[in-house]
Amino acid sequence: MPKARPKPRATKLKDALSKLLTEQQKYKKKQAAVAAASQPPKPNFSTAAAPKHFKRPYTGLDRILLVGEGNFSFARALVEHVPGTGEGLVATCFDSEGVLIQKYESEPSANIAVIEAVGGTVLYEVDATKLEKCKAIKGKRFDKIVFNFPHAGAGIKDQDRNILTNQSLLLSFLTSSLPFLSSPTHHPLTDKQHGEIHITLKSGTPYDLWNVRQLAKQTGVLAAKTAFPFEPAAYPGYEHRRTLGFKEGMSRGGNEEIEDKKPKTYVFVSKEAVGEEVEKVREGMKRKRKDARAERSGARAGRKGKRRGEKDGERNDDSE
Repeated sequence: MPKARPKPRATKLKDALSKLLTEQQKYKKKQAAVAAASQPPKPNFSTAAAPKHFKRPYTGLDRILLVGEGNFSFARALVEHVPGTGEGLVATCFDSEGVLIQKYESEPSANIAVIEAVGGTVLYEVDATKLEKCKAIKGKRFDKIVFNFPHAGAGIKDQDRNILTNQSLLLSFLTSSLPFLSSPTHHPLTDKQHGEIHITLKSGTPYDLWNVRQLAKQTGVLAAKTAFPFEPAAYPGYEHRRTLGFKEGMSRGGNEEIEDKKPKTYVFVSKEAVGEEVEKVREGMKRKRKDARAERSGARAGRKGKRRGEKDGERNDDSE
């Protein structure tokens, strides 16, 4: 039997270097996890406090899918400040782990370590416009699918082309998300609520021209449910980052990029969910009208009884 040919020296060296790099990456991740666990929560860099009446639209019971994450500071803010979100959270980004570090330097590592430490899942190289290709979420459904500050990052200077590029991104994301929305109608044993898609955008030009509500309507399945201001201060530690990346000393820090842009979160649900809500409102109004009629009927009967009693009393007075 012929002997196996020994590997060339260059191949051996390449394998050794690859193994060394893998070990170094594991060590760095372990060190980041230890450092993150020993640090207090990051301060909120927003200069404005969240309004007292503002209520975060997420709970610990929600199954949440985040797409298009940058430095993962939003995902970390959720697991640290919304109790119970850890195991129900899947946070994804478009970039590979290597590109992510190039773009955002050391920021993602510490945030990811905290997310994973509480049971959250972090996935790389997930295209928000082709979610069906992500094997890790195949067959899963979510109560909230969230895309904060989506942007194609194509660097197109022509405004009309830029608008069309980002509209295409959003429409593809909306369409791709549909199979992953929870639905108690179709899955009554596992789904407790109709899933929502949350898209957060800056206000003003060109973002208003993207016309996200119309894009949702074009799916033929989704309808606008509501919209509300996005409050960075409600998520302590969250720091907005641009799609192109962040460089210390060159990029704007904290949430300066969005504080003066009045960002807003748009919420979309299936038309089926809207129909059920409308039906609930109708049933509620019917019950209210029925109760009101019963109350009026009772009040009339009470008045008649009182008058009858008064007449009987008058007869008794006459007989005396």
